[in-house]
Amino acid sequence: MTLRTPTALVALERGDHLALAEAFLAGEIDVDGSLNEVMKVTEQLQLDASGFDRLQLGLRLLLRDRLAYDRESIAFHYDRPVEFFLPWLDRWRCYSHGLYAFPEEPIDAAMARKMQTAIDSLGLEPGMDVLDMGGGWGCFVEYAGLRGIRVHAITISEVQHRFVTDLIERLRLPCTSTLVHLHVYEPPQRFHGAVFMGTLEHVPEYDRVASFLARHLAPQARVWADFCAQRTDFTIGRFMKRYIWPGPITYVDPARLVRALLRHGFNVHELRDDTLSYACTVRDWGDALEANGAALGCDFGEPAVRAFRLFLRGSLHFLTTDRTQAYHLVAGRGAASLPSGATASAVTRGS
Repeated sequence: MTLRTPTALVALERGDHLALAEAFLAGEIDVDGSLNEVMKVTEQLQLDASGFDRLQLGLRLLLRDRLAYDRESIAFHYDRPVEFFLPWLDRWRCYSHGLYAFPEEPIDAAMARKMQTAIDSLGLEPGMDVLDMGGGWGCFVEYAGLRGIRVHAITISEVQHRFVTDLIERLRLPCTSTLVHLHVYEPPQRFHGAVFMGTLEHVPEYDRVASFLARHLAPQARVWADFCAQRTDFTIGRFMKRYIWPGPITYVDPARLVRALLRHGFNVHELRDDTLSYACTVRDWGDALEANGAALGCDFGEPAVRAFRLFLRGSLHFLTTDRTQAYHLVAGRGAASLPSGATASAVTRGS
């Protein structure tokens, strides 16, 4: 690691993670070798949000127009040109974790497995209507739409809305994309299922989410959600808040989420630990970002590339050291189905 200015050295001596990050973004710190190794220094730094940061976020949620605040925050991250993201995302453009069968499995296969697992878990069939909260760049719209499932994506990112609308028209998918916030969305029909793929981090009001689902899902419909979580401190730190995720984004609190779903009449069918799958995902994203870093730096600026390198390599370190966790959850308006006949027979023979 090369420190090129006195400012960078002072930041290191003080252990100021935001100042260190900003020195790296400005090119005052360079790394020759693996940034993954450098991320081990975070074990000696205070990265959690301060009490002031948490108070400030709470006041903003209370005092500002929430919908405008969300739109500004989403635009900061997601309204970059899609050409910034496509070179390092997978074939499906999925911006949440895949489900890996083994560590070196190609990311495209892991993402396809996640989406197929969601379809199977929700019991979706061709002709059914499913809500895709925060449709991103159309990963589930495309994957499920190609299988005849009518996916209705909502988003408050104008760039992503245009991208998904064009995708639907080009592939002639039986799907829709609507530019609307979940808190004011009034769908014209009830859904046979809902997916939240990496989007619950943006809507921490779980009671409002669960209430919406209780009103707008069919009686036997189910919900899939995958997300990044922490055990105790759910507010993200200052570097992430300033350069990656401004606004109300938080790590998901699984216990509070489960309680909200139960209060609104849902049964939790499954809550599975996907932490190592998320680690594989951000590892693969980071590798692809670095492989395309020179071209992306020319087009979008070296500081932007360096910010996302820190984000992805830091996330990998947090996930592999269990400082951050990831899960997927399946919940339904009724009880979970019994095992299939084949599975039940196998269990009987085995006993």
